[in-house]
Amino acid sequence: MIRLLATLLGLGALAVAMAGLVVRYLPISGHPTLILAAAAPYLTVAAPAAVLLFGLGRRFVLTLVAFAVTVALLWVYVPRYPVFGAAAPSQTPSVDVRVLTANLGMGQADPAALVTLAGNSADVVAVQEMTQEAADGLSAAGMDTVFPHRVIVPAPMASGIGIWSRHPIVHSGRIDGYAMPMIGTRIRIPGVRVDTTVLSVHLAAPWPMPIGAWRSDITLFPDTLREIGRTAGAGAVIVAGDFNATYEMAPFRELLDTGYGDAGVDARAGLTRSYPGRGQRPPLIGIDHILTKNSTASTAQTVVVPGADHRGLLATVRVPVDMTAS
Repeated sequence: MIRLLATLLGLGALAVAMAGLVVRYLPISGHPTLILAAAAPYLTVAAPAAVLLFGLGRRFVLTLVAFAVTVALLWVYVPRYPVFGAAAPSQTPSVDVRVLTANLGMGQADPAALVTLAGNSADVVAVQEMTQEAADGLSAAGMDTVFPHRVIVPAPMASGIGIWSRHPIVHSGRIDGYAMPMIGTRIRIPGVRVDTTVLSVHLAAPWPMPIGAWRSDITLFPDTLREIGRTAGAGAVIVAGDFNATYEMAPFRELLDTGYGDAGVDARAGLTRSYPGRGQRPPLIGIDHILTKNSTASTAQTVVVPGADHRGLLATVRVPVDMTAS
């Protein structure tokens, strides 16, 4: 009886683990696959449980199958952690640029707390869901003093977007065609030969509203990334914001096929979970990202943004001094 029960439980655990592995490679066609992909890291713990259960049930072939699935999942997730040490430092001369992205939770983030956080930790700040009230509050709290260069597009509810920078912004423009506006800038970083392109982006939310707008945004976004990379030439590109997608979702990883890296992955920072981020409870999923091209992230971590429903994501990006020399 114990062997039968262990076998049945093992089969259930194996099915859960397999679902967590397979869903990473499926298109996101609706809310069921979306939720399953978001939950994938948590489903993986069922794989070693299946090994133990099949072992208890003395089902040796099934134990080997479960062990193989466990190894496959370790192959997927372990490289995202500093298990074997930190990522190797680049030998290319570079300038470290600290980038903070923060979703302000429809303008509810505490302005003074965000200014203090950004002032202590960042050189460039990308914000999303910035209302006019939030923009006014940040300016009143001293954001424009700490970061004298800015491009902001405040808007009601979730549509506002902005970038603040310690370094001069020499060009900027809106990126339209998405559910919410995005902005792109060229920032002149001292010591870097080619100006760095920085985007603040916000893709449509796929839940609880219909998923169509999100699918449209994330399907179109690779073309935007390719065009931004082309116009940036040898310059670094940093794309920061709320992608409303986790690394486990295949459409998100397809963005990286355009030549970009994910800061959290490159810095071996784990799952960089950022949502929901209100209060002191640990977030469940990582939907805020910093992507890099012609540059790489050496560190990444999430940070509490008081009042917001996301945690911020802070990364140190190594921007090569002269890409044309490589």
